[in-house]
Amino acid sequence: MATRMETSSGRGTATAHRGAAVRRIASAMPAWVWWLAGIAIAAGFPLLNVIGVVETAWLRVGVVSLIFALLALGLNIVMGETGLLNLGYIAFFAFGAYTTALLSSPKFEIHWPFLAVIVASTLVAMVAGFLISLPTLRLRGDYLAIVTLAFGEIVRLTIINLVPLTNGPNGITGIYPPRLFADARPALEGIEAWFIIDKPLEYYYLVLVCVVVLAVLLTNLKNSRIGRAWNALREDELAAISSGITAVRAKMLSVVLSAGIAGFAGSLFAYYSNVISPESFLFMQSVIVVCMVVLGGMGSIPGVMLGAIALQALPQLIREAAGAARSDFEVYRMLIYGVLIVVMVIVRPEGLLPDKIFRREAHEVDPRELEMTRQSLFDLEEGEKDLEV
Repeated sequence: MATRMETSSGRGTATAHRGAAVRRIASAMPAWVWWLAGIAIAAGFPLLNVIGVVETAWLRVGVVSLIFALLALGLNIVMGETGLLNLGYIAFFAFGAYTTALLSSPKFEIHWPFLAVIVASTLVAMVAGFLISLPTLRLRGDYLAIVTLAFGEIVRLTIINLVPLTNGPNGITGIYPPRLFADARPALEGIEAWFIIDKPLEYYYLVLVCVVVLAVLLTNLKNSRIGRAWNALREDELAAISSGITAVRAKMLSVVLSAGIAGFAGSLFAYYSNVISPESFLFMQSVIVVCMVVLGGMGSIPGVMLGAIALQALPQLIREAAGAARSDFEVYRMLIYGVLIVVMVIVRPEGLLPDKIFRREAHEVDPRELEMTRQSLFDLEEGEKDLEV
């Protein structure tokens, strides 16, 4: 019996050593190696559909996952970098989507070029972010969350009731597909189709390029003075203001940039879905994007992208598992979805790929708790320390 226990203990120790060695090797790898590996995997995924290994439904899930990765990257600026909880973030997504639908659909017989529509949708969302930031940036915590939640609902109800412009609950249909340089060479009519994006595979690579470029830009921004100012405000706003950071200006910049990214993602979503309606911009969508940021790791750019992909692919996995096992089981897929998220938050609160600061805060003693412990060791009557820790 003792020999068997010693053997099991030895195996466990060897496994732990191997795991530690793997972690050391992984941590020693340069960041650009992981970035290239992720891009290669993402770029090679559609090829599985071409050879018939992956169904087209999964390719569509990939497109939507990448669009939500853009949304998560935008919300991460406000929530992960600056520390502001925005529960109405999907409203900026709606601004971008409806701007695209109005400028590139039979609704008003307007057919703007793709790049012009993308820029216009992004600017409209940024203007909306600027306007909502003016009265709300002096709020904190729960008050800010309530105001942003109300803002999201106001936008959705306005879309429903503004029937002459938005078609109300019926939405806008027949959105034209993106045209890249379709009118640049009108003499060559035969190749015009090559510049019209109307297939899931083409949409996938278009959105993938946008995600990669945005991730690179946000990584550079995160390491700049602006990103460090956002992090300072997130950790201690009073100390950041005392250090010379203009809090309102820095917060406004983060809100406007995140709103622009949401509008950009909304424009791509409108082009891809070909039809939009108010049901696509419910409050629950804002909650899901918040879950993506939290699950992936607040403040971590690779983490929030991984969280978006995981949460978008998870319902499809549960749906297929339910279809293979029992059709009635699919009714409970959202319950399983929620339980898995709760378990993940409890087991790994810092996220799948956490930021260094959040990882340290999740696994080490909070300095504020240590300071409270030291304060409790003071003799309040005499004002002298009784014990040093």
